[in-house]
Amino acid sequence: MTTSNLNRFLHTHIPLSAHMGMKVLALEAGRVQIHLPRARNLNPHGTVFGGALTALGLVSGWSLVYSAFERAGVPTKLVGQRSECEFLAPATGDCSSETCCDEKELQALIKRFRDGGKARIELATSIRVGNIEVARHQGVYAALPE
Repeated sequence: MTTSNLNRFLHTHIPLSAHMGMKVLALEAGRVQIHLPRARNLNPHGTVFGGALTALGLVSGWSLVYSAFERAGVPTKLVGQRSECEFLAPATGDCSSETCCDEKELQALIKRFRDGGKARIELATSIRVGNIEVARHQGVYAALPE
């Protein structure tokens, strides 16, 4: 799966990602990075709306897990089971999320799914404006049978 393929998938199947202007910048085994423009996600204070930061974190973690299942050729219904976002500083510019996970942990998730028909994983996502971390998202993603 390429960044272009993932962008198309997200914009088609999670239309909010297109409306918000999310764009996958990097996708590799164990890492995804997504851009979110400030201009499309403003709050009344001129900073990025907290709900947009939460959605960015959730989509970022979901994308990492989804791409791991796609690479493995394992069909699944992947859902966000829990989402929590801690806001650390005002997001005064365009944002970038980064979700990382050891590839061995992703492979273990896929194995648990193959063995038991469902599995879940908790992932942390850092959201930054430049070098400043403005939010941290913690999400639990559940892989279920289709």
